[in-house]
Amino acid sequence: MARTPPLPDLRPARINALGEFAASIAHEVKQPLAAITLNAQAGLHWLEQDPPRLEQARVALRVVLQASRAATGMVRSLHGMTCQAEPERSTFFVDDMLRDVLQLLRGELRQHEIRVSEEFGLARHQLYADQVQLMQVIMNLLQNGIDALHAVHGRERTLALRSMLMEDALHISVTDNGAGIAPELAERIFDPLFSTKPGGTGMGLTICHNIVQAHGGRLWATTAQPHGTVFHLSFKEYTLWTPSRS
Repeated sequence: MARTPPLPDLRPARINALGEFAASIAHEVKQPLAAITLNAQAGLHWLEQDPPRLEQARVALRVVLQASRAATGMVRSLHGMTCQAEPERSTFFVDDMLRDVLQLLRGELRQHEIRVSEEFGLARHQLYADQVQLMQVIMNLLQNGIDALHAVHGRERTLALRSMLMEDALHISVTDNGAGIAPELAERIFDPLFSTKPGGTGMGLTICHNIVQAHGGRLWATTAQPHGTVFHLSFKEYTLWTPSRS
């Protein structure tokens, strides 16, 4: 009587998948949690002044609330991607979303003495997309820029966040003046578990790439001159906002 072949042991694959999911969550919520800590400390500082600086404390607490919502949304987003769920799409103004992300990162940018250049040219242009996921992408790219600038000494540390309409597509770019990416590594930066940073999870850019592709967009990197890296996002599908007439 023929023996039934043993069933494959799926536990190692499941353990690996859980490990990747845990690494993804740890990577994605790190920045919102840092924003919560920095702004909670700032809020306490303003309240302890004599007299208390109430307006500054309110601003800090608003950022805490925004960051906590972002962290919750990112966990929901990662769970949805793991389950291959469709993005939760809505229509939003691109430039407003970019400003919200910068607001979450203000504390860390000040802490590392990074000057940010903002050039937003999409005032009336909207995307129909998962806003939390697109915020994840921009936050990841800006965080990569911050990390790249840690080792920069002897020149000003700068990041540039730009949006514009280019060749009938919405174009967003994030530019840092760090050391740049070695040419032999440039084609691998979006590969799962590949990282150019010591201790990096190798998940951030992979998640970004998957999110952008799921929205029908493109994500790629080029070399900045004279120093650094530019990450580009491009989306063909967008709408132009027109005020309703009553």
